[in-house]
Amino acid sequence: MINYKKLMEANPTEYDRMTNSIGQEIVFYEHPYKGDEFPVIIVCHELELADFTDFMETDDMMREDGDYEPSFVDGKLHIGGWEF
Repeated sequence: MINYKKLMEANPTEYDRMTNSIGQEIVFYEHPYKGDEFPVIIVCHELELADFTDFMETDDMMREDGDYEPSFVDGKLHIGGWEF
């Protein structure tokens, strides 16, 4: 898990955003210091949660089939059926 407030204070670059199947707006960010050399960071502003992923791009997480759809459940990031 990433410290949400510190991340937002660093003004990271937004890649994209989506609304997942449970209604959370998910925002994808570039690491504020390591840039695109680092995996995508996922944020839910409503819950003030942020976490790292293993993904270098957003394409798979935004696919319509939802196989890699990100969500925050009980304060933890889930991507598809996996908890991070």
